[in-house]
Amino acid sequence: MEDAKFASTAKGLALSVAYCAAYLAAWNYSLDQWFLPAGIRAAALLFLPYRYWPYAFAGDTAALLVIRGPKADQYSPQWAYLSPFLLMPLISAVALIFRRQLKTTLEKRRWLPLVAASIALWSTLCNLGLNVALSGPGSSNSFEEYFRIAIGQYLGILILVPPLFVWLRRSSGLFFTDHLVRDAIIAAGMVSAMYCAIVLPHEPKTALTQGLLMLMMVPVVGLTFLHGWRGAAIGIVIVNLAIGLTLPRANLPGAYDATIFVVQQAVAVAATALLVLGTVISEHYDKARKSGVAEERALQLAQSSFLSTERNLRDQLLYMAQMQLHLDDERKELVEWLKAHGHYEAAMDLNTRGVAHARLFEEQAMALYPIRIEEQGLHAVMHSEAFSRFWAGEAEVRYSLRGQPRWLTVDLQLAAYRCACNAIALLSDFDPDEYVVKTRVWRFGNRRGIALFVTAKPRSAFHPTQAGTIAAVDLEARVKAHGGTVRRRHANRISLVLSEPVDAGALRH
Repeated sequence: MEDAKFASTAKGLALSVAYCAAYLAAWNYSLDQWFLPAGIRAAALLFLPYRYWPYAFAGDTAALLVIRGPKADQYSPQWAYLSPFLLMPLISAVALIFRRQLKTTLEKRRWLPLVAASIALWSTLCNLGLNVALSGPGSSNSFEEYFRIAIGQYLGILILVPPLFVWLRRSSGLFFTDHLVRDAIIAAGMVSAMYCAIVLPHEPKTALTQGLLMLMMVPVVGLTFLHGWRGAAIGIVIVNLAIGLTLPRANLPGAYDATIFVVQQAVAVAATALLVLGTVISEHYDKARKSGVAEERALQLAQSSFLSTERNLRDQLLYMAQMQLHLDDERKELVEWLKAHGHYEAAMDLNTRGVAHARLFEEQAMALYPIRIEEQGLHAVMHSEAFSRFWAGEAEVRYSLRGQPRWLTVDLQLAAYRCACNAIALLSDFDPDEYVVKTRVWRFGNRRGIALFVTAKPRSAFHPTQAGTIAAVDLEARVKAHGGTVRRRHANRISLVLSEPVDAGALRH
């Protein structure tokens, strides 16, 4: 009995030390808008048995004393030495409520976005409240500051908590495939390539940075579609880490990067939606498998979930467009101010840069979601200069577009657009100097659809890349989800057919 009690105490003390060390290490790499210790705190409150909570409280208190103790003269002794003892017990109230309501790991995982958001909002409120009550760091106490800190707490929780759920459910059969590790590595490679494109230039352009950061969510969408909740959880961690690493390491109170925070807001919303979507996909797939539902029905469920992702990307594009309009308005005001004070050359340079950034944003936005497809149709989008410049690069693109895509639903046109993008990305491994894109809209009996042919004229031998590999996986998944077929009889030519029932929904443009 005594030995068991001693062993439990020893484990608790080790936990306190490990918690304190992890907290301090994470704090050194954090900003208000990306706060990693929030993930450590939330993980301890959600996963540790209640008997270890006092040791977690002790580790949290020790870490905060190390951080705030030297600032007692700068602010106040009561804030420096009393607030560390109060903060985590106050935050634990919300975690305690959720743990009593959500008994199983599956329930906690299903409601993770709500749990994480609640802990982040309450933690931010407690922290700012203690600062005011105990004469801590002064702040504007504005909603903008509260929102920024809450977003940082939420993203910090999403760094650590979802992978722990994946680990705890590793032995379950809930939508688990053998290719998860492989696809996660491919997605990480794509995100890493975008990250390098951001950090390697000495002075990266704002629009390019935001565009690449937003495009990092595309591999996460693929992982979610292919692997359900597990794919979403792993993909969100990859993107979250990449975005966090682009932040400046000023390590100063109130350090803030407004450019990246715009993207972080969109990523927080998209991550929440993808976690919910991944849960729906996983649970539907598992129910279909257990009840013996046919493969066709499972693909229909996957298709509807995938189209829901398209709608989510559309919402994110509209949000980013609003942010871009806000930035344009601020730039115009600054240009007018410069002109009013006689700085005409600087005003002209700023205006030129703004136009270039707006053009680049339009190209990046079309890659994220081609919103013009809803009004002008598939052929107009594919024939645009933005499409060819973004996907084909310096290669020439020739088109042969036949038929009227307006007779197809927007959902099918979107699927065809994504397949065309994937096909060009896959054939880019040949480093071609020209692409030939052909489409033909058809109708036969009670089915209608589109045939798509993409041919590349190679300049060199085939050199497979990570981007081409994940494009091939994504292409096959999209085509199967929409009841189509894809063939590649020649290495430099991809042909595919997508179809839908004639009465498949109302026309949307």
